[in-house]
Amino acid sequence: MPETSHWLEKAARTQHPGVVIPPGVKISPVLSEAWRQVAAIFQISPAELASCVAQAFGLNVGSIAEFQPGDPSVLPESLCRELRIVQLWLDEKTACIGIADPRLPEEQLTRLRFVLRRSVQLAVLPPDDIDTCLTRHFAKSGIGRSGKTNLIDLLAGTQVGETSQVVKLACALLRKAIDSNASDVHIHPFVGGGVIRFRVDGQLRRITTLPMETLEALSHYFKAQAGLEPNPLKPQDGRLRLAYGRREIDVRLSVLPAYDGVRIVCRLLDQSRNFSLQQSHFSTGDQQALRRMTNNSAGIVLLTGPTGSGKTSTLYALLAELNTVEFNIMTIEDPVEYVLPGISQIQVNEKQGLSFADTLRSILRQDPDIVLVGEIRDGETARIAAQAALTGHLVLSTLHTNDALGTLPRLLDLGLDRSVLADALMGAVSQRLVRRLCETCRQPAQAPYLPGEAEFHRLTGEFPSYRSGGCEACNFTGYKGRLPIIESVEISPALRQAIVTGEQRVDELKRIAAGQRHSMAASAKDWIVSGQTTPTEVQYVLGNSFWRELATEHGFSPETLSANLAQVARPGQRMKILILSKEKSLGDCLTDGLSYAVETVADEEAANDYLQRQHDVIGLVIDTALAEEPPESWLTRLRTRLAWSGLPTLFVTRPEQTALKALLDQFAAPCVENDEQQPQAMQEALTRVLQGQH
Repeated sequence: MPETSHWLEKAARTQHPGVVIPPGVKISPVLSEAWRQVAAIFQISPAELASCVAQAFGLNVGSIAEFQPGDPSVLPESLCRELRIVQLWLDEKTACIGIADPRLPEEQLTRLRFVLRRSVQLAVLPPDDIDTCLTRHFAKSGIGRSGKTNLIDLLAGTQVGETSQVVKLACALLRKAIDSNASDVHIHPFVGGGVIRFRVDGQLRRITTLPMETLEALSHYFKAQAGLEPNPLKPQDGRLRLAYGRREIDVRLSVLPAYDGVRIVCRLLDQSRNFSLQQSHFSTGDQQALRRMTNNSAGIVLLTGPTGSGKTSTLYALLAELNTVEFNIMTIEDPVEYVLPGISQIQVNEKQGLSFADTLRSILRQDPDIVLVGEIRDGETARIAAQAALTGHLVLSTLHTNDALGTLPRLLDLGLDRSVLADALMGAVSQRLVRRLCETCRQPAQAPYLPGEAEFHRLTGEFPSYRSGGCEACNFTGYKGRLPIIESVEISPALRQAIVTGEQRVDELKRIAAGQRHSMAASAKDWIVSGQTTPTEVQYVLGNSFWRELATEHGFSPETLSANLAQVARPGQRMKILILSKEKSLGDCLTDGLSYAVETVADEEAANDYLQRQHDVIGLVIDTALAEEPPESWLTRLRTRLAWSGLPTLFVTRPEQTALKALLDQFAAPCVENDEQQPQAMQEALTRVLQGQH
């Protein structure tokens, strides 16, 4: 190990010695970022990293659960933030101080003892937990009146000073959000104060915390700038426009009163953005599929997906390609997010009687060639859109369904006639966005493979090309930017016939549409193999449906999927095999060949206690050497103690235990003979048990 290893890396390595730091990856000098980065590299949670740090420095592990807010004047906020510490609890003689970096100089410890007038006991706590405790501890303390200008105590001083500082804070906040490529800014109450979070690449990142007074002042400022009422009990929506260099940024503002304060969400819309399928990182095949659907002179093309999946951006990109002087393009939106030059955009206003259906009916009198309907929400809008498609208009719209073929039953539920739907619908696309690997720090995927990588290879025969790293360019997340994965269905004559005849079974519709359907799992697979994203990220977005569909498409039963995929869904929590044995060697045999963690207990009593406390066990391995009584009695006791867990179980038998093996065979219990010289047989048997093949 090089001498320049970061102290957090060294601490994590005390419990995870086999992890290899990718070459070229540098740990951030910023403490909170370093914690996130090291936790990601070692595939552990911040709490587990805190345990590693505590062990390395001979300290206790702190917990936010033991935080007891006391008198904030005992330990000044300025000192807490300077040393990145928090007072967890204190009694007459001792103060327990939570700390993220235990390398505290002796003079600072002496300073703490002097201020607290008590002995100091340090406990390791992740930086984010310290930040949470500090916010809660000092939220209503009124301290911070030193005149310094920062994001925490900006409300210090006179009324004039307050106004000035709030304006500076709001501007700095929006500038930082734009520089971070954030799509949304969240400002909301949090444990007695407020918190600021940015949504970057679809995920929220905490930026800082602030006192409740600052939160209220920001609410007043944003309301005033957007021309909203000062009423604190009324939910309101507004809009701002910012000039940032040569860029113009629209801010869609939502202010919502909550029980403990005011929530503010700002959606940032860069009006200088150019829309195109290529810039949205659609693959060449997906671009061609979208263009084939919209190359029709008439018909309906639908995009589906949850909020934030990029449907509007894709529709705008399609309109940008279709936007020529030969076409009259009109849109109906709620609200209009981006202004597209050369296109007539109408914003729905239900209060003024301007609904989707009414506006669409009026638009058809404007002789449009292409119409974009922001969303088909009701039967009337669906019927008018279908009628427009049948009378020679190309209609683009969105619909809330889980997949592309789900548009068929959804439109039928809205009252659309089957024959009309079959004639009008040209195609449907379901879209999601997954984070893209940072090209600066991504690392080649190599052994030992992560659970998701190993399962991907088992199903597809191919390994992912890269895995995430972490650097300053991607804010130490390993990902930068997003790319779309889509399911596309083009309506074929056979599928039209199935719609008319009333076929609604999804499996049968998929079979009929097989030649014109490209699944989302196949789209994601292409990006994984080409090194643009990872199985972990795809599972985070699609859930286990990704693995089920991938298994089905490659001829595997979804029932055989590895139970260890839960580790992919919950990174940092490694799934475990619980071994009941008095011999440590049995655990060693399994540890070397499996990607699971292994925990060993001495008997069924200890196993029952462990399962009651922990919820990360996916299978049991029971050493029959524990049977020191008649086999029937021992198995009965085992079942009484452990059957409630419902976990798959493998029995490891000994050659001389013929009676016990016969009894286990009678109950079809999966068994394997113990052979420390050839542990592979045990590993393979356990894998079959976990995959339900026994």
